[in-house]
Amino acid sequence: MAEMAATTEDRRLYARKSSGLVRTIGVFGAMVFGVHCISLSSSGLIPFSWVAGVWPGSSIIGVLTVAMIFCLFHAYTYSVIGATMPRSAADYTLASRVLSAPLAFAASWTLVIFSAMVAGSLIAWIPNTAIPVLFRTMGIIFNNPGFLSFAGWSESAAGIIIIGSICTVITFITMILPTRTILRILEVGFFLGIIAWVILYFQLGTAVGSFEAQWDKFMGAGSYAGRIQLAVDNGMVTNPNVAIMTLAGLIMGFWIFYGYYIPTFFAGEVKQAEKTLISGSWASLITTWAIFVVAALLLQRMVPLEWIAAESYLSNAGISDANPMPYITFYAAILRPSALLTWIVAIAWVYTLINLAQTYFFYCSRIIFAWSFDRLIPEKVCYIHPTLRSPIVAIAIITVIAEIGVIDAALGGVMGAQLNFVFFAVCTQLVPCLAITLFPFLKPDMFENASAFVRRKVGGIPVITLVGCVTLLYQVWMLVASFLFPAVGGRIGVGTLGTLAAFIISGIIVFYAARAYRLNKEGIDINWTFQSIPPV
Repeated sequence: MAEMAATTEDRRLYARKSSGLVRTIGVFGAMVFGVHCISLSSSGLIPFSWVAGVWPGSSIIGVLTVAMIFCLFHAYTYSVIGATMPRSAADYTLASRVLSAPLAFAASWTLVIFSAMVAGSLIAWIPNTAIPVLFRTMGIIFNNPGFLSFAGWSESAAGIIIIGSICTVITFITMILPTRTILRILEVGFFLGIIAWVILYFQLGTAVGSFEAQWDKFMGAGSYAGRIQLAVDNGMVTNPNVAIMTLAGLIMGFWIFYGYYIPTFFAGEVKQAEKTLISGSWASLITTWAIFVVAALLLQRMVPLEWIAAESYLSNAGISDANPMPYITFYAAILRPSALLTWIVAIAWVYTLINLAQTYFFYCSRIIFAWSFDRLIPEKVCYIHPTLRSPIVAIAIITVIAEIGVIDAALGGVMGAQLNFVFFAVCTQLVPCLAITLFPFLKPDMFENASAFVRRKVGGIPVITLVGCVTLLYQVWMLVASFLFPAVGGRIGVGTLGTLAAFIISGIIVFYAARAYRLNKEGIDINWTFQSIPPV
């Protein structure tokens, strides 16, 4: 391998002799990235506003717990990928050297395009959902028609595009800063998010009256009592089945907790990858799980699970006449109304949602940086600014795609829909997960020269092979379940599959086009690149 590295350097297989990126992210930084990509704000709403109504009768705590446990296996798998190839886009780098370069690039290409689109849809979620929920909450509680009017404008197409575009620009400006500065911005958001959840706990735990009384006070007399029957009349069926709850946990886990493993995508900027990646990903998973579970415990002290499910169901079913408000922030605000506390939570919610978009921008830019470093796309894409030490061209590309995602979301498109994205993400991740599972057998020399963390064995069998098999089964189940359970995979149809196939095929075309160009113009066969490991 050393010989190969020497010869390939002479042939200029890589854009330059070193990546130019700086390893500045430690365990806490990796955890903060993971927490923000999971999102204390958007994912914090999902268990109460979405999961409860999709699976009426299933324990919210049970769903979250099952999901978290299986995601721990996936996190371990990706941590080993990053420890094996501590470079930008470690998953693509590993799979292209172990399995198939064209397939690895096509999978990575598809993941990045849809990740950038989803980054735009997540930014659009700020004016489309977060701001309306927060301002509608304040409008109802403080009887302020102006807040209600602003909430309505915010979720209009014009409001989404204007506010979303402003947030996109903010995200771009902050993402071209040095990595240390980005870490500080994210750390501020982390602590601000924790403060917001402490406030919610305080409001849920020190209610000024019963939940029923407070709900009826703001939503109308008798509203609380009729909620369950109204949901039943509109088709809600309660099924308190442990098996169903387990299935829900397996399916919803990757969606709720998506993002805990993203430091693997920028492993080239992580200190001590063997320790940092696993510690950071597990810490972000367990931290967010604990935060959401505590909120569920506090809420369920006052409100039956069936009622929470009914409110969620009315929202998901689009029963607008019921004025459903299935949001943990609203529940907390009506229990202890306070303008100051509500504003603090609102500011923290918006700030952490921008943090969420920032994490997508960051990891997507590092993946396309790796492609450019391998010279599969123009070399200028992996340009590193000499002062900022950031790949500003790569970030600019992600910004453009994200803005398209904002407009797509504003106009009711589905390209960046999160349910679609999770399906695409799982499909594309089958490639690197299969690669690391088979890594000890396909590349035994590299495996034996890897770190002790990667080489762990149980009874002579590599741990990563065992855990990788669990991860692959989990991913296959999520794909199958997308079709078996319409409530979850209802948007996965012929169009979705056709779009996925088109992007994978386009990735393969780009790969072979790049290979032909390098071979004809420079006399370099790109395949040589994938017989060596990129320089640090």
